[in-house]
Amino acid sequence: MMRLLILITLSLLMTLPVLAANTTGIGVVDMQQVLEQSKLGKRLQEQLRQEFEPKTRQFAEEEKEIQALRQAFERDKALMSKDQAEKQEKQIVARIEAYQKKTQPLQQELVKVQQTKGREIVTPAREAVNTIAKKKKLALVIERGQAGMLYLDPAADITAEVIEELDTRTK
Repeated sequence: MMRLLILITLSLLMTLPVLAANTTGIGVVDMQQVLEQSKLGKRLQEQLRQEFEPKTRQFAEEEKEIQALRQAFERDKALMSKDQAEKQEKQIVARIEAYQKKTQPLQQELVKVQQTKGREIVTPAREAVNTIAKKKKLALVIERGQAGMLYLDPAADITAEVIEELDTRTK
């Protein structure tokens, strides 16, 4: 019985280094770059632009108007009486608050849609990362944007390969 245990232990000790040698590398991937440069990511970004650009354009015009009012107020403030300045400043503040109240639902909707669209790319991107990691026999893949990463050997960056893999999987 003891011999069997020793034999098993020795065989494990001999095979573990071989297994470890098969997957020892570390890879790094920039998921933001994958989102921005992959075909799927570009397509999802374009969908967001088409859906929200018309809505945001009207708000951008209103924001320009408010900015122009602020600039005119700052320019003419010295020429106004204290009461006039206070009244105009209150009007500008009220307009800003109304603007923010109108844009808040759109911003919330945009965040919600971005999260939904983000989920559409996360699964295929993870699959692409897994495929590249297995091909390169990597033991670990880290996302580039994670805190604490101070140095990265460019050879460890697999982002371009992940984008290529993702593009071949999705059209």
